[in-house]
Amino acid sequence: MFTSQGKPVEGNDPMQPWAVLAFDHRERAFAAVRATGMTHDEIRLSKQLILEAYTLAVDRGLGQVQPGLLVDEEFGAPIAREAAARGHVVSMPVERASEAVFTFEYGSDYQQHLLEFRPTFAKALVHYRTTDTDQTKQTQLTRLRELSDFLAEQSIAFMLELIVGQTSGTSGPDGAVPTVDVDELCRSMAEIQHAGVQVDLWKVEGVSSQENAARVAAQAMLTDPLATCVVLGAGAPSDIVGHWLDVAAATPGFSGFAIGRSIWGEPVAAWLDGRLSREDAIEQIASTYRSCAMRYTGVRVG
Repeated sequence: MFTSQGKPVEGNDPMQPWAVLAFDHRERAFAAVRATGMTHDEIRLSKQLILEAYTLAVDRGLGQVQPGLLVDEEFGAPIAREAAARGHVVSMPVERASEAVFTFEYGSDYQQHLLEFRPTFAKALVHYRTTDTDQTKQTQLTRLRELSDFLAEQSIAFMLELIVGQTSGTSGPDGAVPTVDVDELCRSMAEIQHAGVQVDLWKVEGVSSQENAARVAAQAMLTDPLATCVVLGAGAPSDIVGHWLDVAAATPGFSGFAIGRSIWGEPVAAWLDGRLSREDAIEQIASTYRSCAMRYTGVRVG
């Protein structure tokens, strides 16, 4: 994969898709996987456990995909440093969690924080729809353009997690498979592109049909032929995530996945509740992550 400036992403073979294990969730989103919530210490310990599971899966081999992890600075700074020191591809978020309008986590200091870690990708999660108010859209577009310009100057790739919402999609044996609102997604992508925001990797909600996935990929490449898409998990159950992975894998212009809670949510909660040993929780997370990675290349595991 290459950045929008035509520079190769460090450590990446452009012919291989990404398998990103995402655990950059901050307090509310991370703790929500457990009915009783979590303390800050439990969140930090859980993220260390996820790192160990990630490392185990990578050591076992992920086939023809390239591993990576997405972790936050607030609870995962030591993890980001440790993973980078081991040569793993590290991505980090820049958005303040749980904000309706995209806001930088560290305000005007976000650039210094990024330069301290220099992740392969800087990720911004944005809730954006073309039906939002003009003021809201302009605020978000201005901030995204600022971020985009800075990242281009620093040769840090830009991952944009664009959330527009889902609807019912293709019918399957177990009922309708949810899909992103493809019309709205493509329109929102177009507005962001028109504002001069340069995105290297669009992290998008799952698409239930290859035809619609192709529309999303084509929109991503409209202003940058090197841009690609990865599918996120949205905390969905394994059968739904599996369908989204199959669609993405079959669609040119998609280059892997960045999935989190669907992989580690239940094992982390079970470990904290005493229903799983630490070793078994690590094993479950590693196995599920590895299965997703192998499935993306057409290999079913377990």
